[in-house]
Amino acid sequence: MIGGFFKVVNIEKSFGGNKVINGFSLDVAENTLQCLVGPNGAGKTTMIDLISGRQKPDAGKVYLNGDDITGKGEHEISRKGIGRKFQIPAVLKGLSVRENLEVAYSREVNALRNMFSMRAKGCAEKLDEISQQVRLTKRLDVEAGLLSHGETQWLEIGMVLMQDPAILLLDEPVAGMTENEIGLTVDILNKLKRTHTIILVEHDMGFVRKIADVVTVLHMGALLAQGSIEEIEKDDRVRAVYLGTEDAH
Repeated sequence: MIGGFFKVVNIEKSFGGNKVINGFSLDVAENTLQCLVGPNGAGKTTMIDLISGRQKPDAGKVYLNGDDITGKGEHEISRKGIGRKFQIPAVLKGLSVRENLEVAYSREVNALRNMFSMRAKGCAEKLDEISQQVRLTKRLDVEAGLLSHGETQWLEIGMVLMQDPAILLLDEPVAGMTENEIGLTVDILNKLKRTHTIILVEHDMGFVRKIADVVTVLHMGALLAQGSIEEIEKDDRVRAVYLGTEDAH
């Protein structure tokens, strides 16, 4: 057993002889929002893939609540409590917001089969709670295909939350949103992090400044720097490789 809530220890990953992740380590405290940032090709999304089980590491370890989850499959890691937006089925545009959340509540493989048996009290209470958290209470009976882009993103976050994840993984959640939607998303995430652990990949440093408890900077697949947003912005190494090119992904 390893102490701590969530740890990544000396992870390595190569594709076709190209080392994308090079001995990266991460330590995430419970009920915090930790942002992974870095220039294009730094390995941010690959790291999320490794955490969620979409990719398997070549070396290193991943621990959740002291349990070794290294190399587990995506479905098993999801069941252990790591939820990734887009990991569950995409929003079903022909169903209402309420029905999409009900689908997500079921952890069975055949979610549609179970949707109509999931309207029990537990589901209803959770649905009410989650819909409030993602600002969709007044949109529950709206067909998902009629939602704005921002509302669709919030619904997908809500669908992950319906599965009670210990950790919520988000990859550039405000991409394509309007300024107003970004502001509302800041509010959503700042409230969620009081009761949830969130690991978020982002390149928009203006957004990061408003939400991050801890910022982790990747460069060429390795840890470059970590700290508060104020500490990161003052780090000359970070300024050289990333903050001077904020349009980089």
